[in-house]
Amino acid sequence: MKEGDLFLDRYDGQTVDDLINLQSTHRIDSIVLAFEASLDSRKEAGEKLTDAELVVLAIEAFEREVNNGGFSQFFYNSSVEYAPIIVNSLKSIGCDKLAELAQKSIDIVAVDVSNTEEVEDRMDPDDEVLEDVLGELDDIFYDIEEIPAYALFDFIKSNRKNIRLGDESIQFA
Repeated sequence: MKEGDLFLDRYDGQTVDDLINLQSTHRIDSIVLAFEASLDSRKEAGEKLTDAELVVLAIEAFEREVNNGGFSQFFYNSSVEYAPIIVNSLKSIGCDKLAELAQKSIDIVAVDVSNTEEVEDRMDPDDEVLEDVLGELDDIFYDIEEIPAYALFDFIKSNRKNIRLGDESIQFA
């Protein structure tokens, strides 16, 4: 995927198409972060998001947390809210190896990930066995060649009609 070298510092009211059109001048990961910022702001304001918009937030939360602190961090932090949809979200953008790895992490945690209290109770930082097993998945994560930001950008382009930023309205195809 061809991309530019500039880093988009922040979301500044651009439309979906405005952001997509930055591909030739800006790094894809920075463009995807701008989508996340706008969607997260709408979510925080209490707006209902589409399934496509939730995929963007789930993938970005997953990638950020696992890259920064491993699978444990994904389950410890507020990103755990996306645990129930992360496997299908990764599959929907074509990251099947990462989806399989995410499913393994859910299986290791071995609680209903849609119940954040159960996950919080399970995620004991003093549980060395759990930390070690999830840590093994971290190593595999870094070796997988799928790049979620690029796959997510393609997903955004394909689902642009179901993604709204700022004051845009969704136009269903």
